[in-house]
This record gives sequence, structure tokens and C-alpha cells, in this order.
Amino acid sequence: MEALKNFGVNWPFFIAQLVNFAILFFLLKRFLYKPILDMLEKRRIEIEEGLAHAKKMGEDAKKFDAEHAELFQKAKKEAQAIVENAVHSGEKIRDGIMKDATAKSQEMTDAALLRIEEEKRKMLGEVKSEVFGLASSLAEKILREKMDSAHDKKFIEGLMNEK
Repeated sequence: MEALKNFGVNWPFFIAQLVNFAILFFLLKRFLYKPILDMLEKRRIEIEEGLAHAKKMGEDAKKFDAEHAELFQKAKKEAQAIVENAVHSGEKIRDGIMKDATAKSQEMTDAALLRIEEEKRKMLGEVKSEVFGLASSLAEKILREKMDSAHDKKFIEGLMNEK
């Protein structure tokens, strides 16, 4: 004890300091340290939950991207099938229109040929009746005139020259 007195230790002051330190330690631990540790523990749990949630969201995003890519491929295939159907339908419609147009063209050609044939017959009939009329007029003229051989030759030569 003597050595402690030599160092200037005052026992009653030292014990009072020790009691003060114990009270301060108890108060800090009770009212400050414990709530801070609880708050830090809650914060650690929140951070872990946040990290787990972020990891889950990352996995969900990857799944979503994979589903999106798959849906995009399906939509692309469906669009291609629709286009191919449309092209096929268009070709069928075009073929149908071409067949109808060809049939109508043939019908019109046949109708025109029939009309031409009728017109030809009609004109031949008119020409025949005109030829017969002219032949009758000519025969009548010939018979009215008195014919002699010189006059006949001139008349026949005149007819031949007219052709």
C-alpha cells in the first residue's frame, strides 16, 4: 500500500472514481449501448433482407428476360405464319382472279367471234342480194337492147374491163 501512496493514489478518491465509472458504465450499457446494438442488429437484418430481395429480383429479372425472349420468338413465328398465310391466300385469290379473267376473256372472244360470224353472214346475204339485183338489172338491160354481134363484143369487153 505504501507503494501506491508513493505514486500518489488517493484511495477514497480512487474508489469514488471506480463507483462513478461503474455507474456510468451501467447507465451507458443500459440506456445507450443496448439500444444502439438493437438498432444495429435491426439494420443488419434489414440490409440482409434487402440483399436477399435484390438477389430475388435479379433472378426474377432473368426469368422475365427469358420469358420475354421466348414470347418474342413465339410472336415472331406467329407473325411469320400469318404473313405466309396471307401470301398463300393472296396467291389463291390471284389465281382465282386470273382464272375468272381468262374465262371472261374467252367468253368475250367467243361472243365477238359469233357476232363477227353473224355480221359476215348478214353481209354475205346483203352482197348476194345486191349481186342478184345487179345481175337482174344487167340481164334486163341486155334483153331490152337489141343485140347484134358487134354490139355484143363491145358490151362483153366493157364488162371485162370493169373487173
